Amino acid sequence: MPLPPANLDLLSRLLAAWPVAAWRDVHVLIAVSGGPDSMALLRALLAAKQQVGGAGKLFVGHVDHSLRGEDSIADADWLASECRRLSLPLFIEKAHVGAIAEVRGDGMEEAARATRYEILTRMAETLGARFVALGHHRDDQIETILFRLLRGSGLRGLAGMPATRPLSASVAAVRPLLNVSRREIESYLEANGQSSRQDETNLDPELAARNAIRQELLPLITERFGAGATVAILRVAEQAAEAQTLIDALAAELLQRCQRKVERSANGDVAALSFAVAPLADQSPLLASEALRSAWREAGWPEQAMTHAWWRSLTQFAQSPELASPLNLPGDVHVSRLDSGVLSLRRGTLS
Repeated sequence: MPLPPANLDLLSRLLAAWPVAAWRDVHVLIAVSGGPDSMALLRALLAAKQQVGGAGKLFVGHVDHSLRGEDSIADADWLASECRRLSLPLFIEKAHVGAIAEVRGDGMEEAARATRYEILTRMAETLGARFVALGHHRDDQIETILFRLLRGSGLRGLAGMPATRPLSASVAAVRPLLNVSRREIESYLEANGQSSRQDETNLDPELAARNAIRQELLPLITERFGAGATVAILRVAEQAAEAQTLIDALAAELLQRCQRKVERSANGDVAALSFAVAPLADQSPLLASEALRSAWREAGWPEQAMTHAWWRSLTQFAQSPELASPLNLPGDVHVSRLDSGVLSLRRGTLS
C-alpha cells in the first residue's frame, strides 16, 4: 500500500546524523519494540530507503523479554501485522530475562539490556547486517546522563550514549535519532498515521529509577530552570565525550607500553592478562585506571560490578609495589604481582 508523506524535518535530521552513504548499500537491522521511538525509527528509515535506494536491505528485529505475559505476545503479534503492512521482514526471538537475571546476578533492567544486545548482535550477524539501528532519542540521552550522574558515574558515563559503537567485529550499533525529541517523534507518528504500542511499566516511577527521572525529576528541572537546562546537560555530555576521547587515546598508548600478554582458556575466552607495571608507576591514577579498564573491556570481562572503588583498588595495587597481597575483584578476577614486576589478572581457573 502507498505510504503517507514522511515528516521532512525529522527525516532530514536523521539523514544528517546518519548519511545515506554509510548504509544505503549494506543491510540494516532495525531494533523495534513496538513503542513510539522504535516505530518512528522504522518509518523514517523506510521512507529514507524508498528515497535513496541502494543495494542494502532493511530488516526488523524484535526481542520478547517474557516479562509482561500476554502483553508481550500481543506486542509481537501487533508488530508482525505492521511489518506485513509495510512489506518489511520481521525476526522475533524470545528470551526469558527473569531466569537470566537470576543466573547472572544482575538486576532485571541490566539483564534485559544485555540480553537484548546479545540477541540483536547475533541476529544481525546471521542476516549479514552491518548495523543495528536503535531508536534512542534526545530525551533518552538526557535521562541516561542524569541517571548515570546520580549513580556516581565517571566521565565516560556522563558522555551519554554514543551515536555509534561496535557490537562485534562485523556489527555496529547506530542511534540516528539522538538529536530528536520525544515530542517530535510523537508528532512524526501522528503526521504519518502510525500507531505504536505502550509499555505501561515505562510510566511507573516505582518500578525503576529511570522512570522516576522521566516522570518526576526532568519535569521539575524544566519547570524550575527552563528548557535551557536540558541543553546545558547535553552540552556537558558533549564536552565529557570529547575529554574521554582524548583520555582513551592516551590510555591506549600507555597500555601499549605495558607489554600486555593475553592467555586464553580452552573455549577461546580470555582467562588471564599480564602487564609490566613499570610504565604505570609514574602516571596519574586516572590514566592508569583507564588503561586497565581498556584491557579489561577488550578481554570481554563483565564491568557491571566494577565500581569506582574497585577500579581505584586495582589501580593502587598496580602502582604500589609494596601492596603484595593478592586482590580479588568482582567477576572472579584474581590479581597478583609476580616477582618480575608483572601484574597478573586471572579470571577463575584455566580449563
